[in-house]
This record gives sequence, structure tokens and C-alpha cells, in this order.
Amino acid sequence: MKASSYLFTFWLLTIPALAQKQAPQLLFSHSIPASSPTAISQDRSGNVYLLDDKYNLLRLDPLGRPIDTFSPPTRGRISTIEAWNPMKMLLFYQDRQDVMLLDRFMRPISSINLTDVNYQGIAKAASLAADDGFWLFDETNVTLSKLDAHLRKPVIETPLNLILDKEHFDVRMLREYQNMVYLLDYNSGIFVFDNLGNYLKKLPLTGVSYIGFRNNELYFVQKDELHFLDLYTLEEHVQPLPHKLYLSAIVNDSRVFLFRQGAADVYIPE
Repeated sequence: MKASSYLFTFWLLTIPALAQKQAPQLLFSHSIPASSPTAISQDRSGNVYLLDDKYNLLRLDPLGRPIDTFSPPTRGRISTIEAWNPMKMLLFYQDRQDVMLLDRFMRPISSINLTDVNYQGIAKAASLAADDGFWLFDETNVTLSKLDAHLRKPVIETPLNLILDKEHFDVRMLREYQNMVYLLDYNSGIFVFDNLGNYLKKLPLTGVSYIGFRNNELYFVQKDELHFLDLYTLEEHVQPLPHKLYLSAIVNDSRVFLFRQGAADVYIPE
């Protein structure tokens, strides 16, 4: 056999091995008490936000080391943290129907109670919109709404009764990312809308408690694995998890934060 034939055969044999993306090993670093596996967030610098065991808001650096703490002045429990916007952070109190904004130093900027504006219904989930408004999911009327913070009233209302199962839906979170709005229903999947509230498609991913975003990927914990899904090609790769107790994750360039009931475990990808 000629040398060129040997080279060609070798090339064919190595192509599958090169094409498969190997998941990195996760090396355990340390644990941090966390009162909720879903009231979590990450900012653009890789800092991580969670609620400690006393329900204070804790900011960690990208390596998982505490930086500072915010003790909420409002009674009630924070159900949503959204820190991606570098200038403001959203805290949503579902039980009180309060939306609070903090600046980048974790100082309060403003607070809105949804009962004080022209919002009819009960919001189950909330998210910041790119134009300083708020996206809200109303579990009473099964509606996706956009609240204008200046006009103090909804300017977009999209009925979801035709796409959500009214008897079995369990909406966990909302998030606007790259001009799209993602609504996570634990029982049905992830519903995708444009930034005008128009329904586009559904990603049939059930049993997911929390979704995060990193570059052009959406990631989530499902069935004891950490999944990464490309938002545009829908290509997926999977990271096996060291334990079966994890419900959610936050991923940055240097650490993987895996959340279970009562704690966040910090891992170093190798």
C-alpha cells in the first residue's frame, strides 16, 4: 500500500475521535450554603448571585469567593434574581408582587408593587426587558405581558392559553436574551418569543427548573446531566454530573456552580 493510502486510512480513523467534543472532568472545590437552587443569577463579569441560608443576597466572584452581601429591607422571599444587566439588578418577590431594582453596588434604585400599577392579575415570573421595562407571566390570566416602567402599565399582552396547558402548567422563570424572550414551563418545555411578545416556537425540554445563558448557548440541568444547547443550530452537548442531587447550574469561564437543596457546590472544569 502506498504511503498516501496509509495517510488517508489514518485520517478516516481519526475523524470521529476529533469530531466528538469531550466533556471536561469536574474537580470539586468547595460548597456554599444557598437557600434556593433557582433564585440565582450571574452578571457579565462572571460574578454569581444567590441567597444565603438567611435569605440575604450574596455576591460571589467568578471563583466562588464571597464579595459582598445585600440584606433586603422588604419582608418576603426573593423568588427571582436577574443580574445580567451591568447597571441594574432585578429582585422579584412573588409573594408580595414587588419588583426591586439594585445598582451595580447592590444599592436599591427603585421598587414597584404590581398592585399599584395597571397590572391585572398575579405575576408568577418576572424579567428585565432590554428597554427598561419588565416581562411578566400572569398565572391568573395565563398571559405574557410587558410592563412599561415609565407609563406604569402593560404595553404588550400575549395570551398563552392556546400554547400552555391551563391544567398542568408550572412556569418557573422568564428571561430576555439576545432579543428573544424565554419562558420556562417545568411540565412542557421552553417557549420562545420575540421582543414584541410574538410566539415563535417551543423547545420540548421538560423537567427543567432553571435555565442559564452563555454566549450563544442555553444550558440547564436535566436527568442528572448538564446540557448545553446552541440557540441557533440547536446542536447539543452534555456534561455528566458527579451527583444526582443537582437541580440547576451557573457556568462561567473558570467554574461550574451546581445547586442542590441547601447548597451550591463549586467545581473546577479540567
